[in-house]
Amino acid sequence: MGMKDVLRKIKEAEQSAEKTLSSAQMESSKITADARRDAAAIVTGATEDSVNETQATLDDARSKAGKEAAKAQKEGASIVENIESSASSRKEKAVKNLLGAVTSQ
Repeated sequence: MGMKDVLRKIKEAEQSAEKTLSSAQMESSKITADARRDAAAIVTGATEDSVNETQATLDDARSKAGKEAAKAQKEGASIVENIESSASSRKEKAVKNLLGAVTSQ
């Protein structure tokens, strides 16, 4: 093999190495871009899941609070009704006592 052939082979090897390097750099860029896209999708999905879970927890808490409030309102209404009933039955006696106290003075 002559010097020309050796130089030509070296030149061909250099060109092949440059093509391989360029191809590897493009593939690396593609892999990096895909990984970034996938990571962004994962973060977006996790954020959406977190928001949905938080909303479900809040809805559940509101529902429980509403039920407890309705129960407390019902109990309070029953107590008020009992007080009104008791006051109504004692009202006539209180008026007589008050009139008796006023007229005796």
